Amino acid sequence: MSLVSDFDGFETTSVGTVTPEITDGYQVDDTYWGYVIRTIDPPSLSLSIVQGLCWMAGIGFVVATLGLWLMPQAVNGSDVMGMKIGATVVTVALAFFCLWFASRGTDSEIQIDTRMGEVREVVRNRTGRSTLVGRYGFDAIGSVFIDAGPHAERRTMETGSLVLRYRNTAQTMHVATGAMSKLAQLRDRIGRDLMLAGSEHREDVPAPEFVVRAA
Repeated sequence: MSLVSDFDGFETTSVGTVTPEITDGYQVDDTYWGYVIRTIDPPSLSLSIVQGLCWMAGIGFVVATLGLWLMPQAVNGSDVMGMKIGATVVTVALAFFCLWFASRGTDSEIQIDTRMGEVREVVRNRTGRSTLVGRYGFDAIGSVFIDAGPHAERRTMETGSLVLRYRNTAQTMHVATGAMSKLAQLRDRIGRDLMLAGSEHREDVPAPEFVVRAA
């Protein structure tokens, strides 16, 4: 696979430092297998509320399941046993889903794994446990661009969002939001890694684009 960028002169970025680079609303941590781009902005209030409601609902379903079998007045006749088993399956499944969603975390991060040649989208909770949301090979990334947001032509375009596009589809992955100059450096670094990984393959795939776009 041969990937060629649309612009030249990628700036050299050190990957050996152990000190994380914190810029605006994101942080870049270097690892032995690549680097991690973490969002350091607080999670949205709506997401926190939804997760709190799911936590309470999950506890409620657990209590309801226990009540089906442990309450003294619970009926255990053979004629209703099938209904109780069916209700138990439903409430346990709902409890599991609600508790899983409530505990999956709100801190998102993008892992650029240069050893395995893949991009991973991960959500991490407060205890450090991570949940894998998506995994994409480098050859599946169709473009890397900075989205300046709506009506960018009427603004100074000082800030934007770095986005990865899956092949040539409308599916995109948000990487980071910050100052244009800093995002351009991060875009160049990701683009360089995509091309270095692509030079080790022989298949013909579309080259990733590195542009600034206004939504």
